[in-house]
Amino acid sequence: MKRLYLVRHAKSDWRFFGLDDLDRPLNKRGKKDAPRMGKHLKRVWQVKPDCVLCSTAKRARSTVKRLRKALDISKKQIAWHDSIYSGQKNEVLDLIRQTDNCHRDVMVIGHNPTMTDLVNQLTGSFIFFPTCGVAGIDLPIDDWADAKSGTLVFFEVPKSI
Repeated sequence: MKRLYLVRHAKSDWRFFGLDDLDRPLNKRGKKDAPRMGKHLKRVWQVKPDCVLCSTAKRARSTVKRLRKALDISKKQIAWHDSIYSGQKNEVLDLIRQTDNCHRDVMVIGHNPTMTDLVNQLTGSFIFFPTCGVAGIDLPIDDWADAKSGTLVFFEVPKSI
């Protein structure tokens, strides 16, 4: 059994109109929601990912920085991937399938619509990822290469915690 955590980055700041999308930071709410979500995930769901696959966008990097403090994730556990920022669900799923099998619990921090599409494809759900939303999915596999469907264990959003 493997567990996959899909995370949409926390709320970003749209005040800087000329800023490249890749460089958009978190806003005040995003900076508050991410550590709260991390603490909630640890307390309620005992979340402790073995590795984190994260988008290179600034808002995703800032989200993982705030989550890692609450979830005791070391910098060595984080792998940065441009394709999570620019890719579609199948590209992100390919990254997941390439994960080393020594990892039981994997977290992916990315963007919409990819996170919404991926959770719905993997679980048969019809949910929409708000910012800083987190889905926990159990995959009945021993090899990440076999990841194709699983069970939605939880779906947490900042407004519910």
